[in-house]
Amino acid sequence: MIKTIFKCPNCSKALNQGVKQYFCPNGHNFDIARKGYVNLLLSSHIGAGNPGDSKEMLQSRRDFLEKGYYQQFSDKLNSIVYQFCVNSRQNNSINQGASKHSKNNTRKEVNIKEVNIYDAGCGEGYYISRLKNDLENQNQDFSCFNFNFYGTDVARDAVNYASGRDKQIRFAVASSYHIPILDNTVNYLLCIFAPRDEQEFRRIMKPNGKLIVAVPGARHLYTLKKLMYQEPEEIGQKGTVRNGFRLLEETNVNYNINLTEKQDIINLFKMTPYSRHANIESINKVEELNTEVDINILVYEKT
Repeated sequence: MIKTIFKCPNCSKALNQGVKQYFCPNGHNFDIARKGYVNLLLSSHIGAGNPGDSKEMLQSRRDFLEKGYYQQFSDKLNSIVYQFCVNSRQNNSINQGASKHSKNNTRKEVNIKEVNIYDAGCGEGYYISRLKNDLENQNQDFSCFNFNFYGTDVARDAVNYASGRDKQIRFAVASSYHIPILDNTVNYLLCIFAPRDEQEFRRIMKPNGKLIVAVPGARHLYTLKKLMYQEPEEIGQKGTVRNGFRLLEETNVNYNINLTEKQDIINLFKMTPYSRHANIESINKVEELNTEVDINILVYEKT
């Protein structure tokens, strides 16, 4: 039996992980799928139809991301979390040093701190898996931390893809408006191009926990939009989080990507919200595309 920060969607008690199931003290059980994920989505948490992105959209996004077009953005995201971990490690060392020299404490053992990192709306797991690999492969000594990685998405196909990417990350099918995670347990919460429920985020985050929000900037994929609209507006998303959080820092990541393969251009189009209402005919005529990546990263702290 392994303790997790997942909670039962029926009774809100802590879920423990067994070999084939997650289970709570009240006898609610949830089977672990062959890929390793668990479905914690209740029918009352969703509307009619299949929730989340379509399988075609997910496949296009997975293929596009695997080409490394958003790797520069992902690397910046990772560096932000990494730096916070370094700062936390230093503070942890100072506190342990003070405790060791205390008159009432002569023990020399190192206290291992549980660090829970959660990706809300994780999609195919690209960003959380790259973050996990980066933290595990850093030269910094993070032996005082025990990292635990979690991700949820409302689309079962997305979670199925994500679990196939990394079975050591605990993935679950769940809504970001009904997050099956215990109160005050998350150190770092990632919300990358995903819906936000500030009240739920604040509930699950530890005091002084960090919320990292990534939203499109005003020029994001602007040249792609020009293929579909005569005069596209430069409208980004603010990524503003209000009650219960304070803004620590804001970073803009912008660069150009050059797509020379037709399938990559089609995948980019299909993975965006434009594919839901724009005509693909104009995209099919394009043989090469140079377009903008413009993403704002905002880091908040729970107050």
